[in-house]
Amino acid sequence: MQLTLSGGYMWYTEPGVLVTQAHIERSNFEDVATLSMRIDAVLRLKKAELAKHGGLLIIHDWRNLKSWDDDARQHLIERSIRRERGAIRGVVIATSGNPLFQLMAHVANVTLSALGVARVRLVDSVEPALEKYGVKKPPYARFPEDV
Repeated sequence: MQLTLSGGYMWYTEPGVLVTQAHIERSNFEDVATLSMRIDAVLRLKKAELAKHGGLLIIHDWRNLKSWDDDARQHLIERSIRRERGAIRGVVIATSGNPLFQLMAHVANVTLSALGVARVRLVDSVEPALEKYGVKKPPYARFPEDV
């Protein structure tokens, strides 16, 4: 099922993957808190299935995002730190080379690596990541080529 959020779309698909796509240019605290809440729900509801895959893989298509509110960025990092170790097997963010995300990802990687949390990998395009990880596009999803 595709969820439509104030900041974009979200899908859970195989194999143990959550895909998000932002359709906004600026993310605020509410957007990020809603995203975090949905990620936590997937982790809770699919815990047994995700254990078979080594955790949840998250692929964010954030190529439309240009900036973040400070409290939104801080919440995203803090929420990632509080999650159970091993719950997230990886995070891929498509950013189209946005310098803000380059900086944010570097800071997040240093922080998260020190705590044993999954590293963030930045890419320019989401399609190769979908292929690399064998992500199966749900028949109902508009992602990524239909948007």
